Amino acid sequence: MLHALKPGANVIPALAAAVPLGLFALCVRGQVGGQTPPFVIHGEPKNCAAISQLDSALSSNYQPFFSGWTEKDYADAIAWAEACAEYGWHVAGRPRLTLLRAQRDWALRLAHPPVTAHAPVMAQPPVTAHAPVTAQAPSLPSARHELPADGAVVGADVTIRSHYADTLPDIARRYSLGYEEIVRANPGVDVWLPGEGTRIVLPGRRILPPGIRDGVVVNLAEHRLYYFPKPAKDEKPVVITYPVSIGKVGEDTPLGQSYITAKIKNPTWYPPASVRKEHAERGEPLPPAVGPGPDNPLGEYMMRLGFGNGTYEIHATNKPVAIGMANTNGCIGLYPEDMAALFAMVPVGTVVRFINVPVAL
Repeated sequence: MLHALKPGANVIPALAAAVPLGLFALCVRGQVGGQTPPFVIHGEPKNCAAISQLDSALSSNYQPFFSGWTEKDYADAIAWAEACAEYGWHVAGRPRLTLLRAQRDWALRLAHPPVTAHAPVMAQPPVTAHAPVTAQAPSLPSARHELPADGAVVGADVTIRSHYADTLPDIARRYSLGYEEIVRANPGVDVWLPGEGTRIVLPGRRILPPGIRDGVVVNLAEHRLYYFPKPAKDEKPVVITYPVSIGKVGEDTPLGQSYITAKIKNPTWYPPASVRKEHAERGEPLPPAVGPGPDNPLGEYMMRLGFGNGTYEIHATNKPVAIGMANTNGCIGLYPEDMAALFAMVPVGTVVRFINVPVAL
């Protein structure tokens, strides 16, 4: 997940080592005990100490965990979740039972799709070489925009229709949006099960940050990063923008100006002593270092900042659903694909400005 930023301090609690899903929690709740009688879930005995396995699979959409589950398995899992409500960890805004029921409905609908009557096939008119040109709809939200000659607004809001298997975080990632902005733009829409054909607003209109249009600017109020690359000769200047996660309350991302001091591919994560101690007390020991791979909350790419003696970073994540939230220990997190693109474009020494300017569109 979006984790701690400091190679040795401030890391978000990681998922228990006993959970073979390699995912990190956003927040921890309850004490992991194991005194309750075991449940049998899909043929395997489970107790409340194992409920974090379910939490991890739900919050990360880890489908192999649910492979082969029947309607009875889901009913047993719901009973398990209800009985163990005070155990395990929960991602803020993603209650376990809501997610579990949405997972059940989605999985069983895939296994037993509804049968619909076949409407008669109507003859289609032939396609002509010179079809009339109709007005084009606004472009879908994109990460790249030409800078306006005057003014500070780029992009446009667009409306689409959801498909039955979509979640709002799925749609947000597809269109370079963050969690909070797509939820705010769609009040009343179920985050985890919007349904087939639901009208979804994609908030793609942006007010560019104030100041010099050069280097990287992160607007904390907007949960968004802007990169202004130097245009080549005869090229029009552009801005490239990505949704980001920022520091949570009490561990805020610092404001001011810094710069990229280093770029590291496949970084190693070093859980700080405080986080290791916390997990050890729960019987969930963490290793002193987590190398490259799916368990690493830094993802595959990381750029170190000059802030805090190099303890703050811009990096990818192994928890994409959290992009667009204020839930890190101060670092800036991006979708893995966005971070890979940014890593390739931004050279060491690039200036990075952190501002906090509310926007209203």
